[in-house]
Amino acid sequence: MLTRRPSLLRDPLLYGVALSAALVCVPFFRYVEWLGDEGVILHGAARILGGEALYRDFFEFLPPGGFLIVASWMKLFGIGFASVRTLAVCVVAAIAALIYATARLASGPRPLAALLAIGWAVFSQGDWTGVHHHWLTTGASMASAAGLFLALDGAPRRRAAFAAGLFAGTAAMITQTRGALLCVAIVAVLLTLPRDRSRLASAIAGEALVPAAMILYLAAGGTLASAFDDVIRFPGRYHAWIQPVPFGSWVSAQNWALVALFPVTFVLAGATVALGRGAPLGEPRFDASLALAVVGLLGIYPRGDATHIAFTAALACPLFGLAMTNLLGHLGRRARLAAGVLLVGLCLPGVRGALEMVAHASRSRSVPTARGLVVPGRGLSANDFAGDFAALIAQVDRTPAGDAFFFYPFCPMLPYLTGRHHAAAIDVMTPAYTPVAHFRETCARVVSEAQWVVIEHNWSDPGYLRMVFPAIRDTDPPEKRAFEAALRGTFGRVVHASTTFELRQRSRSASVALCEGIRGSP
Repeated sequence: MLTRRPSLLRDPLLYGVALSAALVCVPFFRYVEWLGDEGVILHGAARILGGEALYRDFFEFLPPGGFLIVASWMKLFGIGFASVRTLAVCVVAAIAALIYATARLASGPRPLAALLAIGWAVFSQGDWTGVHHHWLTTGASMASAAGLFLALDGAPRRRAAFAAGLFAGTAAMITQTRGALLCVAIVAVLLTLPRDRSRLASAIAGEALVPAAMILYLAAGGTLASAFDDVIRFPGRYHAWIQPVPFGSWVSAQNWALVALFPVTFVLAGATVALGRGAPLGEPRFDASLALAVVGLLGIYPRGDATHIAFTAALACPLFGLAMTNLLGHLGRRARLAAGVLLVGLCLPGVRGALEMVAHASRSRSVPTARGLVVPGRGLSANDFAGDFAALIAQVDRTPAGDAFFFYPFCPMLPYLTGRHHAAAIDVMTPAYTPVAHFRETCARVVSEAQWVVIEHNWSDPGYLRMVFPAIRDTDPPEKRAFEAALRGTFGRVVHASTTFELRQRSRSASVALCEGIRGSP
């Protein structure tokens, strides 16, 4: 994609930025902050490799792209934790290199582009270093952005436009909302170009390719209709409504600069337009940068917390670089120097926050699991020594290898890390967006097939649920109470209990009739 810009490919800073971003990830290579989102992708990919069919044998509300990418990586390089974290580091390094590339393609200055790319890596990695569908989406989005900027040259660049569309379509097959917004933005920007429409046609063809391939893949497996229900209907009906949080929620010293990036970028862009008396509007690189930043901002919602801002902040970097370069051009030498010092100074709290994260990760001891060593983070144990997590893993390791488990309510990293069969078709059971039918169906499978139940207490705690989902109305609906009563009745023997986890063993045979009483709110 970048072969038409040899000066960029020969720029040593491009590779220096990628290497720097990879080094930022090294302290967190085995760090696992919590058992949720990363586990959704890893457990799903492992199930695919085990012969299960996505949307038929197990439920997910994400498109198939992320699962298939990770499953393919596991097939080539192994299913172990070190293997998948190597993939995570490669994705982060690629995003940083693409931030640098797009910032240069948009505005030119190397120091500012490098500062943006390395700053993004420093401020975003730590708790969320890992294989997440958000990072995979951001990687595809930034590759699409690079193709878009290359397609804006005077001569028709059909291959670059096709690449922009191809990666945008890939993003849509990993995270449907953000990817769809990006596809629309690519088309909108190319529609503004005069005369030549070949780039637009190439981009649309590229956008259609990966979704068409995914449709054929699902149709061949007989799961197209169920995929539509899970990926399109379910999120709109259940998932989205409890997600809203205020912009910048749970900001930390490390990521506050990323939270500020969007409002600051749009203020700088507005100043650029004002100083240019509207001239920047209609200039292809400015329009493309603005469109990408808008996609990044809208792509945060409905969950506008600091973590999700970090996931999309890379898309604001080209506009920030372009607007900052333009404004610095209106200043004298001393003023530009002062502005540079101020910019670096504002980043220092984030650097300090990142160093504190590194110190915490280095103090935590590693725990052996079936997939390799992991370093439990603050979200996994009641103390800094990861006692709860280590004790649970030790207890699971003592159970018979062929026994089926049920991990409840939201800890999909556990079936992946332990290598144990998860008896249910779903791995996320949260009040308000887990339907009554899912509670009932899961209950029937668990009481029939599972020998053990692992319960993670945080995601059953009403106070914790209200903190994570402020919009949630009922943290303990009737279907949840009936489901948990069936679990307690079937798995009555408590083998292990701690502040964070509980391991229960089946104490008697049970009938699925226990689950027939699960009903929703009147």
